[in-house]
Amino acid sequence: MKAASGIPGVAPKLLLRAVLIGAASCVWSSVSGVVRFLASTGFMNKKELNCRVISVGNLQVGGAGKTPLVAQIANEAAELGLRVCILIRGYKGSWESQGGVLFPGGPRANAQETGDEAALLQELCPKAYIGVGASRYAQYQRVVDSLGAVDLVVLDDGFQNQQIKKDLEILALTSAKPWQVLFRDRLSAVSKAHLLIWTKGTEEPKTYGRPRVRVAFELPPVHGISVWLVTGVADEESVYLTALRAGYRIVQRLPFQDHARYDREAVERILADAQGDQCRVAITGKDWVKWRDLGVLKSDLIVLEPSVVFKEGRELWSEGVWNTDRVQDLERTFHK
Repeated sequence: MKAASGIPGVAPKLLLRAVLIGAASCVWSSVSGVVRFLASTGFMNKKELNCRVISVGNLQVGGAGKTPLVAQIANEAAELGLRVCILIRGYKGSWESQGGVLFPGGPRANAQETGDEAALLQELCPKAYIGVGASRYAQYQRVVDSLGAVDLVVLDDGFQNQQIKKDLEILALTSAKPWQVLFRDRLSAVSKAHLLIWTKGTEEPKTYGRPRVRVAFELPPVHGISVWLVTGVADEESVYLTALRAGYRIVQRLPFQDHARYDREAVERILADAQGDQCRVAITGKDWVKWRDLGVLKSDLIVLEPSVVFKEGRELWSEGVWNTDRVQDLERTFHK
């Protein structure tokens, strides 16, 4: 018997996938809920840093646009003359366990050491100090020991982090549901955030009465450039649609898993095949920092690194992020 789509087995496979993702989301979210409860009771000792801490996180596992928001805050801080430090785990890099610091004007990050997100942030935020490692507090101390003091810490992927006290909790949300992509927190956990940033999708996520800003990620417009699109990110579809809206003609899509590692031979083959197809290769910034470590020149590629464009709530963002009185109002309102 054929599924409703007319393709045998398609509907059952999609249903099974949704059930498995939903079950995994439920388990992970339950664990996060227990940890958050223990932290709220004082069972876990949160470390207080000697500066303001802005956390940027998400509910789902990747694909919510967290990294561009971190870069946006760090660059706005630098424009205000603040000494800003980004604390990031460095997922899949050797520094994740051993730790390390990227300094402004210092050596270029190697993505295998720092992880691709930290390497990308170094490129996006040239004036920021970036502490990389699973122990965020230890990397903060390393930055302070070398710098003397910092004015602001941006805690990357900080929503589930209960080890550091935060002054402002920013949460990136999409229209995705826990049975569509893997979630690590319940939807109701939104109520623990100060400021919500709706980044992707057409269906507004539930906000639980929290203030909400809407942004989009946009590329500069082009005119019919034919490309092979290579992505090693959590949300390939979003990159594809963003490139289409900018005017790229996508001839081939080559999606890899998030945080994919590439080898020189495969990269050279992609570049040669695309050239033979009279196309250029377009990749994300997170992939670019890994390709450059293989000796690829930026001029050989089109690097897609969109800008954050505020669609709704730009003033709310500015007040929440930079106005101390507004932050205190939010805390009194949402942490009664």
